[in-house]
Amino acid sequence: MYNNQPTFALQGQLDLVSTSFNKEKIIPLDGTWEFYESQLYNQEHFERGISIKPKYIEVPGTWSTEDEKSGSGTYRLVIQNVPTDQVLGIKKQNIRSASKIFINGKLVSEEGVVAKQLTSYTEGNIPKLIFFQPDKEQLEVIIQVTDFSYNSAGISNSIYFGEQEVLVSESFKHVIFELGILTILLTIGMLYIFLYLFVERYRRKEFFILAFALSCIFFALVNFCLSERTILYLIPSLSFEALFKIKDISIFLATISLIFIVTQIDKRLLNPLFKNVLIFVYTFYVLVILLTTLNFYHSFLPIFILLNCYVYLYMMIKMLYFYFKKDAPRDYQQKIIMFSMLNINIYNINLLLYSFGFTSKLQLGFLNILFYAIALAIYLTIRINHSYKRNELLTHELDVTEQAYLVAQIKPHFFFNTLTSVMSLCYSDGKKAAQLLAHFSSFLRQSFEFNSQDIFVSVEKEIKLLHSYIAIEEARFGEKLRIEFNVDQDALAESIIPLSIQPLVENAINHGICPKEDFSIIRVSINKIHSHLVVTVYDTGVGISANKIPELLDISKQKERGIGIANINKRLAKYHDTQLIIESKLGSWTKVSFEIPLHS
Repeated sequence: MYNNQPTFALQGQLDLVSTSFNKEKIIPLDGTWEFYESQLYNQEHFERGISIKPKYIEVPGTWSTEDEKSGSGTYRLVIQNVPTDQVLGIKKQNIRSASKIFINGKLVSEEGVVAKQLTSYTEGNIPKLIFFQPDKEQLEVIIQVTDFSYNSAGISNSIYFGEQEVLVSESFKHVIFELGILTILLTIGMLYIFLYLFVERYRRKEFFILAFALSCIFFALVNFCLSERTILYLIPSLSFEALFKIKDISIFLATISLIFIVTQIDKRLLNPLFKNVLIFVYTFYVLVILLTTLNFYHSFLPIFILLNCYVYLYMMIKMLYFYFKKDAPRDYQQKIIMFSMLNINIYNINLLLYSFGFTSKLQLGFLNILFYAIALAIYLTIRINHSYKRNELLTHELDVTEQAYLVAQIKPHFFFNTLTSVMSLCYSDGKKAAQLLAHFSSFLRQSFEFNSQDIFVSVEKEIKLLHSYIAIEEARFGEKLRIEFNVDQDALAESIIPLSIQPLVENAINHGICPKEDFSIIRVSINKIHSHLVVTVYDTGVGISANKIPELLDISKQKERGIGIANINKRLAKYHDTQLIIESKLGSWTKVSFEIPLHS
């Protein structure tokens, strides 16, 4: 992250012949410049002659402004053997915090108001490209600087000198690079905000998602205001003060979001009291930034920047401690979290080095934030996937429990009627009583077998249960009832929810056949038709009135406990995305049917 660029300027002089300018067409004006502290000189002063001997100061670099009188200064560099047959330019990046740039005596850039007194000074520090065509081979660059906002002032980042086309090309590459990363960050942030807002389960239980989304957006806003300050391409009229307020507020809101993230991941990382104090302090300072002037809140900024460093490093160290602690569980999710925290810390260090002029590049910081966002997005995806699987398992267990409950709700009067029939036959026909008891035993065994881990059973198994049930009912009703089957053999292997056919036959007997004195027929049809399994139960009972049918299908209006029509309809909708169709003629017949789509 440190500057490793060549330094060509020496004691305020730079000869292009001794540089790589002719080959590269662009060079940094790094090195030692003439410097006149507390003075604001222009070319006329140097032409008339000045009595003060210059100091020599490193560019990029800063000087202390703790003394109010030392908040201004003048840099000077003379460049020799400059080509005069083409348009040249310089790229100004970060000069704190107000500046005037003169090229051969001509004012080419003015940011803020340069002044010796704080009362006259106004901040202004926007990166820009400045182009000119020199009329002589010597170029005198004079930069007046004023800063009463920071403890250090000066040219914090390299100034580049080069041909117009190369400068524009390099600047365009940086802007595209930064915009690309910022677009990805904002996209991740917005996607997870929508996920949080529109998925109720996450909104209730996963505040982590919102905190992560907001951190991505806030870090993106910070980077929008740094380096190439791409926010100005989107909002050209944005003032210098507004730009810095957006940056500084976003830094501390991002930190608050990060605190919520790490404490949701592992509550041990921050003591609840410490966490609440930090959130209060950061929130208070955000309000100070919002409501006060740049000069006022900047005087406290170094304290909060150092606090940020401490908090980030503290959370990282605690995370490492718990990870490497003896007998601590370790998994890839923890490694992902540590990777993201490592990137946040590197980003923070890169930001500090950039601010104090130790590096002129923030590309690494931009990538760190991108890695942070991608790593946490992967972690969130794994977390949501685990949550989804856990919910699936719970749903499956609930379904199995529901099936067990349905079996337990077999109507008591069926038991009583069957046992009464068995007792009666014991006196008149012992052999038939034994057969009926065998059917009853078979029915119960098969019913309770449905209390398994399988949500679906084969049609063949459902029919076996139905046969056992019918054998019991035929023994009770004798010649009054005949049950006919029309079952497609190809349908036997298909899957169906358990207890979906037998209850339909039971309802036909209890509500259609019992109230009728005459002989009745029930026809059960199960057929494969094209890509559907069609199940029909038809009876020649008393029928159902048209206004009664909707009530039968509404589970909220089901009066009886047990496996009613509405319950079957609900389970068909849940597992097969279909529903019962009831057709009837009052006093004549009823047909209940459903179709199940088959998947090849």
